Amino acid sequence: MIDVTKLKMGDKVQFAPNTFAVCSSPTFETDVSNQKGTVVTFDDFDFVWIKLDEPNEEFEDWDNEIQFNLTDDQQSGTSVDYLRQAKLIEVKA
Repeated sequence: MIDVTKLKMGDKVQFAPNTFAVCSSPTFETDVSNQKGTVVTFDDFDFVWIKLDEPNEEFEDWDNEIQFNLTDDQQSGTSVDYLRQAKLIEVKA
């Protein structure tokens, strides 16, 4: 499991099996199991954005990035619980 508070820009992750990310407009979930990505934005208080390594048509309107919500308020973004289940595969120095 990942300690999301220690993530930083450039870290690479691989999502666990049975990982789903929220898309909006309209809102639905899409399977991103085992896909890899890089932390491209990190907001200590609210969100982490992961850019997928492989293009995913569901996220093309968002520059192939998934937004993970770090707060208890799940009004937007994907639950941080999915990110915690990912594996850190490369740490940016």
